[in-house]
Amino acid sequence: MTFLRGDVVRSTAGHDKDGLFLVLQAEGDFLWLVDGKRRKLETPKKKRRKHVVSTGVWTHPVAGRLQNGEPVLDSDIRRALAAFRNRFSETKEE
Repeated sequence: MTFLRGDVVRSTAGHDKDGLFLVLQAEGDFLWLVDGKRRKLETPKKKRRKHVVSTGVWTHPVAGRLQNGEPVLDSDIRRALAAFRNRFSETKEE
């Protein structure tokens, strides 16, 4: 599966299982993931591709800024993931 910078993924293994992350960089068999809280931009999580799944297509201004190489803050990442969680929980309840 191809992961792009700014994609939202869910961890399927490890201490961070079921956690949501934004892809900061894809490098070979590894992804560099950030969540803005435990894994900040300065210290991204290096995780194998096989240990994450895509959450589907989702667009957010922060993801677009990451894809364009524009500066992003950890607080922006936290807000984007919170918006994703809120949208997902609303869809699940309906």
